Amino acid sequence: MVHDQKVAGYIHDNQGRFVKDIVRLASQPSVSARKEGIAECAELVRSMIEEIGGKTRVLSLPGAAPLVYGELRSSRSSKTVLFYNHYDVQPEVPLELWKSPPFKPEVRDGRLYGRGVSDDKGELVARLKLIESYVKVNGEPPCNVKFCFEGEEEVGSPFLEQYVSSEPDLFRSDAVIWEYGKIGSDGTPVVGLGVKGMIYLELTVRSLSQDAHSMYAAALPSAVWRLVRLLSLIKDPHERILIPGWYDRVQDLSEDELKLLGEQPSEAEELLATYGSGSFVAGMPAAQAKKALVARPTANIAGVWAGCAGPGSKTVLPAEAHCKMDFRLVPNQDPEELYAKLVAYLKANGYGDVEISRETSEPAARTSYKSALAQAAIRGAKEVFQREPAVEISSAGTGPLYVFTRRYGVGGLDIGISPVDSALHSPNENIRLDLLEKGMLWLGRTVENFLEE
Repeated sequence: MVHDQKVAGYIHDNQGRFVKDIVRLASQPSVSARKEGIAECAELVRSMIEEIGGKTRVLSLPGAAPLVYGELRSSRSSKTVLFYNHYDVQPEVPLELWKSPPFKPEVRDGRLYGRGVSDDKGELVARLKLIESYVKVNGEPPCNVKFCFEGEEEVGSPFLEQYVSSEPDLFRSDAVIWEYGKIGSDGTPVVGLGVKGMIYLELTVRSLSQDAHSMYAAALPSAVWRLVRLLSLIKDPHERILIPGWYDRVQDLSEDELKLLGEQPSEAEELLATYGSGSFVAGMPAAQAKKALVARPTANIAGVWAGCAGPGSKTVLPAEAHCKMDFRLVPNQDPEELYAKLVAYLKANGYGDVEISRETSEPAARTSYKSALAQAAIRGAKEVFQREPAVEISSAGTGPLYVFTRRYGVGGLDIGISPVDSALHSPNENIRLDLLEKGMLWLGRTVENFLEE
């Protein structure tokens, strides 16, 4: 529990109102991929910060979604904790798979369903209401608090670094609590200590000025076959990326990290059942898959399209072919350096004319489990959940955590309220309401533990 039992009591007594606030925020559509409802949601988030006594600023850049900044000062500690969240959400399609309207959140069987109730509006509201609890009971938070709530995380946070760079003192802090946190299906809290980096790009291969009848395939070049041959150069059958120098900066996990990884539960086995696969990629054993999720770079084909893709037949020789790829990166890999290596590799192999459109690019970030912040979260989990937490050395996913940890030299971690089966990015996204209170208490206890260091 949080040290201050009055704060814990306030959190307990106001759970119903807190859920209504999640519903209020999740009822406002804010789909960044369509730029839908973004300005309206930013204004709602700003007002919710002010409702708990925070001072706010709404920052803007040309072409960017508004970034909502908030802060509350404290006389109790000179330390500052920054909470990063995002108010944008994934598209709600396909609508036919939702059991209730995605932007009309609904409670069923102890869960709240709606787009964004977990990723990331439920987490955002939980943090606001935690600070509200301290302010209502003690008149101020336990330390200085800053909020950084952006509106484009779901499209790769293209402007976050520019926002922070434009006013670096505004976001300076001693620790960063990142957007999201998992709680296992058995109630085990998960301390997330990092994220992978990413290069996301689209390849376009053109061979003709217009589509042709496929009878001319005997004489005219195929953009699709050329793309297939290009892709075969990226990765071998054993899943090793073939671009020269791709692994030069990759460091293996330390002995301590390997020991910790071996002691922790893994989602690897669950992935096989969830996604209906009979084996891991390249036939790797479960222990290797567990390590790969944390420490292995990837080269993934996210989508390929060309020519006739609908029902029926069409004998066509496509003029162009497209492919979207995401490359996940691990610490020490530089996305700018690797992108240059990819371009040079394709050129050296006769594909210098292929159009490459880079959409996002960000390095990995990782906080040591031995750090004061990580240990504060681990102790807090034990105190609130009465069990050892799972410690995730790094998420297999990506986020712009590096914007803060690299610039300010501070630790950052994920802890929160979301169950692992919350259907992120999918129809029927949800949170378990019984985890809201515990997740808030864990977050409060983590901050208190960190302040005691």
